[in-house]
Amino acid sequence: MKLILSTAALALTATTALADTVTLTRANAGATLHESDADMSVYWVEDGDAYALTATYVTDEAPADPARLRMHLSDGDTVTFGLPGVQDRLFTFARDGETVSVGSARVGVDYASK
Repeated sequence: MKLILSTAALALTATTALADTVTLTRANAGATLHESDADMSVYWVEDGDAYALTATYVTDEAPADPARLRMHLSDGDTVTFGLPGVQDRLFTFARDGETVSVGSARVGVDYASK
């Protein structure tokens, strides 16, 4: 029993440490992600069959210079990519039915050298 509880606690801890996700369940309802080197505000509106998602973010490198992303997500769409100025994170935007989730995950950064 102790092993099961320890394993469950470790799994929850690892998930929390590696990723942050917000879920949007209705149009025009916003949420924010706060990461170590970026802050992002997101919301979506209906646009026909798609959801038009807007994400505005700032980085530690340029806190006074917000950048904006806009994308259309149809049901079942998922897209993952990095952002300029955010070295160690990938962001994922996904739609499942009437729910949109936005998450980030830490990734390793490898530097090339001679």
